[in-house]
Amino acid sequence: MAERDHHITLDAAVLLTHTWQQANQGKRRAWMLPRTIIDEILRQPECSGIRMYAAGPADDVTVVVVGTDAKGNDLTAGIIAEEAWPCPPWCPDLSPLLSID
Repeated sequence: MAERDHHITLDAAVLLTHTWQQANQGKRRAWMLPRTIIDEILRQPECSGIRMYAAGPADDVTVVVVGTDAKGNDLTAGIIAEEAWPCPPWCPDLSPLLSID
């Protein structure tokens, strides 16, 4: 897949996350996975990226995380993660990325 710069500023991130949260009040805002599972996915020999899928019922959305190869194909025979800690209820105490309802 073509390389591109995926960096954004904090201001851009705040605008994106607040826009989503204000349009989807009461719904999941974020998910957190520990570094150990992310590292495990990235250590797979053919892995060059990560894809995150929205998953589950509409009232309890989660994410499924899978490694991808250099062509952008999912490495479905490898390590796949879920069990992410959802926000809410496991939100950070302070983050500019969270809007106040």
